[in-house]
Amino acid sequence: MGILSQMRHIEFLPTASSFESERKKILRRAVTLGAQICAILVPVFGVLDLILKYHIFWKLFAIRFSVTCLCTVIFVLTKKEVGRKRPFSLAAALAWIVCGAIAVMTFIDQGPADPYYAGINLPLLGFGILLPLSMTESLLVLSVTWLFYLIPNALILQPHQLNLFIGNNFFLMSTIIISFISTQFNLQNAKRQYFSRKRLQAAHKKIKKHAMELENKVQERTHHLLQSERLAVVGQLAGGIAHDFNNVLTAILGICYLLLDSMSRKNPARTEIESILKAGKRAADLVRQLLAFSRRQVLRPQLLRIDDVIQEVGKMLHRIIGEDIDLIFITPPRLWNVLADPVQIEQIILNLSINARDAMPEGGKLIIEAKNITLDSEYCQMGKVSLLPGDYVMLSASDTGTGMCDEIKSKIFEPFFTTKERGKGTGLGLSTVYGIVKQSNGDILVYSEEGKGTTFKIYLPRVSEDYDEPAYKQTRTRCLKKGSETILLVEDEPMVRDLTSRMLKKQGYQVIETGSPMEALNISRNYPGKIDLILTDVIMPQMNGKELAAQITNDRKNAKILFISGHADSMIDQHGILKTSFHFLQKPFTMENLNGKIRTLFDN
Repeated sequence: MGILSQMRHIEFLPTASSFESERKKILRRAVTLGAQICAILVPVFGVLDLILKYHIFWKLFAIRFSVTCLCTVIFVLTKKEVGRKRPFSLAAALAWIVCGAIAVMTFIDQGPADPYYAGINLPLLGFGILLPLSMTESLLVLSVTWLFYLIPNALILQPHQLNLFIGNNFFLMSTIIISFISTQFNLQNAKRQYFSRKRLQAAHKKIKKHAMELENKVQERTHHLLQSERLAVVGQLAGGIAHDFNNVLTAILGICYLLLDSMSRKNPARTEIESILKAGKRAADLVRQLLAFSRRQVLRPQLLRIDDVIQEVGKMLHRIIGEDIDLIFITPPRLWNVLADPVQIEQIILNLSINARDAMPEGGKLIIEAKNITLDSEYCQMGKVSLLPGDYVMLSASDTGTGMCDEIKSKIFEPFFTTKERGKGTGLGLSTVYGIVKQSNGDILVYSEEGKGTTFKIYLPRVSEDYDEPAYKQTRTRCLKKGSETILLVEDEPMVRDLTSRMLKKQGYQVIETGSPMEALNISRNYPGKIDLILTDVIMPQMNGKELAAQITNDRKNAKILFISGHADSMIDQHGILKTSFHFLQKPFTMENLNGKIRTLFDN
C-alpha cells in the first residue's frame, strides 16, 4: 500500500468539541478584522452625509462617532478573555451595532424611501464572507438585523411608499439569503480544512515513523548488500578457478584410487598415497564450500521431507558432537515437502551441529527441529527475511552455548571469518550454509545472546507434490557392480580423459576416447558396433556437450547420455543441463561415483 493510500486510511481523533475550539479561533480573527474595517469605513462614509444629508449632518455624525467608538471597543475585547471564549457574541454585537445604526439613519430622515437602506447590505455581505457560523447563529443574527430595518420603518410607512418598501425588503432579503449561504459555506470549508489539516498532521507523524523504519531497513539492507557483494567477489573467484581445480583434483583422486586398488595393503607406499588422497578430498571439499557459499555449486534438487534427512544424518551426529551434549530432534508427523539437494541439506545440519558443538565446550543441549510455518505479508515486510509470504518448512538448530555479540553475529556468514583458534576452522562452515540456503530459494536467520546460546532458523519454500521414498535413499542402498558396455568418452582435458578411461576400463567397460567433439561425431558415424553411453564434458571447444549429444543420438537413438563438468552451476546452466532431465556428474568424481552413476543409467 502506497503512502497516499495509507493516508486515506489513517485514523485521526478530532471531535466536534475540538473543531468548536478551532471555529472560535476563526471567529475571533474574523471579528477582529471586521471591527477594524468598520472603525475605518463608518466615519469615511460620513462624506455622503455631508453631500446628501447636510440638513441632519450633525445627528448622523453623532451616530457614526458612537458606532466607531463601539467598534473600537469590540476590537479591544477580541484581544481579551471574552474574545477567546465568546467570539460569537462580539460578532453579533458588531453586526447589530453597524446595521442598527444604518436603520436609525434611514428612520430619522426619509424612512422607507431613504436610499441609505442599501448601506445595510454591506455589513451583511461582509458578515457572510468572514464568519463560519452554525445555522442557528446565522439565522439569529440575520433575522434580528432585518427586524432593525423592518419594524421602525413599517411603523411610519405611508401608502405611497408601500411598493418602494416592498422592493427594499426584497433586496435586503436577497442579501440576507446570500449572507446565510456564505456563512454555511464558510462553516463547511472550515471543517474540511480543519479535518484535512489533522489528517495531514497524523499522516506526517505516520510518514515520519515509516521514514525512520525505512531508514533502519535501508541500513540493514545496505549491510546485507555489502555482505552479498563481498560474497559475490569471492564467488566469482571461486567460479573462475573451479573448472581448473576440479579437473586437477579429478586426476589426483582418480590416480590415487587406481594406485590403491592395484597395490597390496602391505605396500609401504600405500600410506603416502592415502595421505595424498586425503589431501585431495580436503581440497575438493574446500572448492565445494567456496562454490556453496557463493551459490555457484551444482545442486541436484529432489522432492524430500526434511525429517527424512534429519533421520539419516542423525545417526552420525551423536558420534560427531560427543556424549556431553544432549541431542534432541523435534519433527512433526506431517511435515511439508521441499525441493532441495538432500546431500546439501545434510551438509547444513552437520555444519550447524559442529558449530553448536564448538560453542559448548563444557557440554549443553542441541535441539534440531523442523516444522511447518506460514509467513504472512506483515512478517515479510518487517525485513527480517527476504522471502515472499507463503508456506515454508523451517529447520532450526538451537544450542545453549556461549552465544555471540552483535558485532560477531554481523560477520558470521562472511567467508573465512572464524572465532576459533588458528588451525581449528576454515571460516567456511556458516558461509557454506548461507550459500546452500540461498541457492535453494530459502533464507536463514540467526538469533543469539551472549551466555545463553544461539538459534539458526532456515526457511525453505513448501512444494505441493506427491512424495515417495527419497531417491537419495534408494541410491545409497543400491549395490555397485562392474559392466561391459561400450562407452564413447569425450573430454578435452588430456589428463582427465586418460584417467577416466583407465577407471572405466578397470570396471570392465569398453572405452572409445577422444578429446574433440568433431572427432567424436566421426567415430559415432563410422564405428560399426553399438555405443551404449556417451560420456561427455559439457563445455569444450568447437561444440558443447549438449549439441554433441543431440547430433549423436539422432543416429544412435538408444545411446544414453552422461554429462560431466568441473565448471560452476552458472556456466553449466547456460547450456540447459541442470534444468532438464539430463544425467550429470560434477567433477571431481571418484571411481565409485562414476561407476555408480553409470550403473544407475543402465540398470534403471
